[in-house]
Amino acid sequence: MSPAEKLLRVGVIGGTALLLVLATVSSFRDGPGQNGAPQVAEAPAAEEDDSEEAASADDAPEPAPEDEEESVETAEAEPEAEADAEAEEETASAEDDAARGDEDSEVETAEAEDDSAQAETASAEAPAEESGSDNWLEESPLLASADIDAGESAFRQCSACHQYNAERNAGGPHLVGIVGREVAAVENWRYSDALQDAGGVWTPERLEEWLTNPDDYLPGNRMAYPGVRDEQERIDIIGFLAAQADG
Repeated sequence: MSPAEKLLRVGVIGGTALLLVLATVSSFRDGPGQNGAPQVAEAPAAEEDDSEEAASADDAPEPAPEDEEESVETAEAEPEAEADAEAEEETASAEDDAARGDEDSEVETAEAEDDSAQAETASAEAPAEESGSDNWLEESPLLASADIDAGESAFRQCSACHQYNAERNAGGPHLVGIVGREVAAVENWRYSDALQDAGGVWTPERLEEWLTNPDDYLPGNRMAYPGVRDEQERIDIIGFLAAQADG
């Protein structure tokens, strides 16, 4: 309430009070039988009611500027909140798409690696089967662990029937250049039908299977030998024979 309003209100109340005092004094002076006093007393009451109504109207609180500012800020914040929510949804959608893309990329990468590994395996095996190798000791994974000296010692059990350093047949065909040589390729030797039908070349892998158990690898062959039980010994023998060809 402004100072002017307060002053007006005090003046109205003071005037009303003065009228009441005058009316009271007049009533005592004129006597209780006269009718003028009630009329005089009622007028100020009406004026007082009007003054009180006016004062109440004046006293009604005006909208606080802070409330208006808060309403404006709330109205402005709502579009921003909606925009933030939309941005969060777009971000979540983008992250989901990225996650799916990463999964697809991982699957494609795994498939590509498998294809590459298969291609490398096929590339490593195909030349050995078809055309042989110039250096089996370096190119064959099987012979990577071969011990040449141990292979020479282990070959003694084979020397009763096979020559490795001369193209001369004995109890069996000679083994000169056996690693990478075509199967059943030695002249003047009568091979079994099983060996003649086998085809291909003697790769380190095929020789390892043959030395494990000839009868299991090619049933019907005529080699009277049960095989070499120890895997490392088989690898050493094949490595020794490959070393003779490379030397």
